[in-house]
Amino acid sequence: MKEKRKFQRIRCGSKCSLTHCNITYLGRLVNISMDGALIGFNEGLVIPNNEKCVLTIYSDELKTPLKSEVMVIHSNFTMVGIKFASEDVKVRKALDCLIHCLVTKEGDWDKETTLFYREREG
Repeated sequence: MKEKRKFQRIRCGSKCSLTHCNITYLGRLVNISMDGALIGFNEGLVIPNNEKCVLTIYSDELKTPLKSEVMVIHSNFTMVGIKFASEDVKVRKALDCLIHCLVTKEGDWDKETTLFYREREG
């Protein structure tokens, strides 16, 4: 099976919330990229694929929470994979800043970091 991802996923543990049909679920980012993220939840939830939601990311690396429209790509009881649907320049810039902070946080320029930047540029 061919890999469809354009960007390398970066491990992340930031708190977040996902709002769907006026119900907000609290979770944590498992990993994130410029295209999407995987979110883990303590409680079970069912959100159909291709549903639009609002993701809010709470991270020390950001001045204010990052809020973005997203689309559910896959969902199972406690995990949801999303794709960023917002084309808003401010959202994309904040997302880029968050990811940059995550990959440089430890000053660890490992293979994963190099892959992320190589894929990002090309």
